Amino acid sequence: MLRFLRRHPEYAMATFVLVLVASLALARTTGFAITFGAEAPAAVSASAPQERPWFDLGMEVWDARCYSCHADLTYIPDLFREDGGRAYLLDLMLFGIRGEVVIEGAPTNLRHRAYGSLSDDELSAVLNLMLVAWGNDEALGAEPAFYTPEEVAAARTPERTQDEVLEQRPNPWR
Repeated sequence: MLRFLRRHPEYAMATFVLVLVASLALARTTGFAITFGAEAPAAVSASAPQERPWFDLGMEVWDARCYSCHADLTYIPDLFREDGGRAYLLDLMLFGIRGEVVIEGAPTNLRHRAYGSLSDDELSAVLNLMLVAWGNDEALGAEPAFYTPEEVAAARTPERTQDEVLEQRPNPWR
């Protein structure tokens, strides 16, 4: 066997790559996050209200769908408080967005996929989690009106394009 591998190192390399890919796929499907260079940030501050009924579902969706792209979303309270910000965040999650925007003062080419395939419960839970995680609960101040599954269901129609969602983004954030 060793003689064969010495003559054909590409087979050894291919085997190594297959094992690596299979390991990463297994880790991803079992809820692990793989980060390089830094520790994975804690998504929830110590003061986040973890006793909320939607909290565990929100964390489950966050870990499965959001964590790989977002380390934190500390600008959410400011965006949420803007006129139209609440509806914008909901539409962003339902229909996605693409285009030039400003995030924390910096122009960014934003592409966010649509998550309309999530259930109303899942989508409201992850939106609510974004409101209370990373210290956002302290930045929001008084008890915000959390998203409800009924609100998500009502926002599904009429459907909007990603360009329409971009136009809906509150002015200081365009």
